[in-house]
Amino acid sequence: MKRFAVFAIVISLFLLSLFAVSCNITPEGYWSGDSNVNHRFTGLKKISDDDSEVAGWADESASKYQVLVLTDVHIGAGFYRFSAEKAFFSWLTDYPQKSQIKFAIGLGDFANAAKESEFKGYAEIVSKINAHGIKVLNVIGNHDLYADDGFELYEKYCTPGVSYYKFETATLVWYALDTASGTLGSRQLESLKRELLCESKMPVIFTHVPFAYEGKEVGIMPFSLRDTTERNILISLFSQAGILGYFCGHFHPGGTSTYGNVTQYNLKSFGEFGKWYILNVDETANPPVIDVTEFCE
Repeated sequence: MKRFAVFAIVISLFLLSLFAVSCNITPEGYWSGDSNVNHRFTGLKKISDDDSEVAGWADESASKYQVLVLTDVHIGAGFYRFSAEKAFFSWLTDYPQKSQIKFAIGLGDFANAAKESEFKGYAEIVSKINAHGIKVLNVIGNHDLYADDGFELYEKYCTPGVSYYKFETATLVWYALDTASGTLGSRQLESLKRELLCESKMPVIFTHVPFAYEGKEVGIMPFSLRDTTERNILISLFSQAGILGYFCGHFHPGGTSTYGNVTQYNLKSFGEFGKWYILNVDETANPPVIDVTEFCE
């Protein structure tokens, strides 16, 4: 009887520990607890203030160029396609228009469980892209927060080391938003409202989570911002600001949706589906144009 009681206590403690850990993940699959997006907010960072290369992009005359995009790499996941990584670098080495790539951007979920070894693995990929003369910027994803020190590791390994920032090119202003908790949070949203409506250049939005919802759901997990009021505010805000496009990941199969005059480009996962993208940007057009080309292993 005593043995049974001890066994029951041990099992109960084990289940309670599992529950305590699982409480850090919301039912929608976002990290909660100390990684509240309002706690991460430190204001909008203009990264050109500290990076002369990025600062130079705003001074260049309007031109045609390309942007390389990867999303949902998921280093450490069981589904990660090492064959895609090999194919990607083979493609990049031989890509005939490589000199036209102005910069690259990763749209979040670089790590799968926010382990330092996973961030280091992603940093190795970035280093190889850098070796081709291409600067890589990054946006934080929900999986990058799946450990207590996930945000600190993101800051350490993912340039520019902040989660809410902007930079300019000749006629465009590019925003990176922090949606890793499934919401912009009140502080970031209020900041974004002030900033976007004062811009003289046409905005382009990069983030991880799709802002709008159109049937993208698997089980209990919706693959968009959770608060429908917030989504409606953003649709109105993006329409007023006349954004050129919203580029995101998170929903691995991807898809393109249009809401009024706002187009959301949900790009497919690199780690699961072996996809990467080139944005063909024409700033000589009036208004500027971005066309999306998909590549795969």
